[in-house]
Amino acid sequence: MEAPTPGMQNPLRQARLYGYLIEREGALFHPGGSHPLCSAGMTRRMIEAGWLVKTGDRYELTPQAQERIAPRAMSSG
Repeated sequence: MEAPTPGMQNPLRQARLYGYLIEREGALFHPGGSHPLCSAGMTRRMIEAGWLVKTGDRYELTPQAQERIAPRAMSSG
């Protein structure tokens, strides 16, 4: 699994925080969110890279991603 690109980091943080993301209008949002986190293209890249999996109408972190994304691993500082 490759390291997440800068464009992947915020959606992956939000997926960890909320437990899942949802797709609306061709973009990913956190539950109840009104601002898109990333485009459909970035979503496909995260799925292909093994970071996200689509489960029903939700996008969730894969088990491997959950192991690699610890709260300290993606800190901005």
